[in-house]
Amino acid sequence: MVYQDYDLLETWVRYYENQVGREHLYVLSHGNDPKHHKIAEGANVIGIPRDPTMHRLERKRWFLMTQFTNGFLRYYNWMIATDVDEIVVLDPDEGENLIAYLKRFDSPRAPKSLSPFGIEIVHNPDLEKEPLVAGEAILPKRRLFRLNSNYAKPCIVRQDVAFTIGGHANNHQPRHLDDHLYLIHLRFYDYERSCARLIGRANLRKDIYGSKEGNAQDVWAKSIETYRKLALQKPKETTISFPEFRRKMRDDAKDLHDGRITFFGGGRSKELYRLPDRFTDLF
Repeated sequence: MVYQDYDLLETWVRYYENQVGREHLYVLSHGNDPKHHKIAEGANVIGIPRDPTMHRLERKRWFLMTQFTNGFLRYYNWMIATDVDEIVVLDPDEGENLIAYLKRFDSPRAPKSLSPFGIEIVHNPDLEKEPLVAGEAILPKRRLFRLNSNYAKPCIVRQDVAFTIGGHANNHQPRHLDDHLYLIHLRFYDYERSCARLIGRANLRKDIYGSKEGNAQDVWAKSIETYRKLALQKPKETTISFPEFRRKMRDDAKDLHDGRITFFGGGRSKELYRLPDRFTDLF
């Protein structure tokens, strides 16, 4: 699902068409944007009305994503449900294609959902000076990341599902954290755009809630400062192996709603890391 974010949609389409073909891509265009239709030509673009009041936006979005996913599981063995800034990749040491990898789970006892390990690209403009160019790969220029268990989303599903708001959990038990799949979150993939986006979100909340938010501007100013401190770090090391963090995600997991839904623990790393070379050609 996408609202504007044209550069991210270009990346999303370019990556996934190499994995499954454009004819198997479904883009929910929030606001039925003509640019989305142009960028994703040959894919299935479905226009979704955009409510100007933004009332219960996230609840509506994820109800729609859930129902859409379930409907198409009548036609596909697996569905991957994400926002446009989330890319699911396979460790190149394990293969090149998601379809071939998912065939390993062709068994009635296979997990109902797979959760890729979640990482967030974080651009350090002092260390990664080369600008992004439309139509060109991102990861050769943006290799720094932090760990974020919140983005180990159970987004790859093979049975009917009910996603929580944001897609950070679902009703499939037990949670299965995959050893070789990664969800790469691109929210912070460019420093200047990220700062502008955080400011834009602050203004949006002010427009929606007005004075009810009280010191909302102060809160968002603090969040921007926190982001800047994170982005300007040097990476601790080059690695994608985090056995201790994975263990903490499982050990600190919390069951909610009488055990029907599980959220991973672990939180977010305070440090940045650098992706190994083998990942840089993925997109």
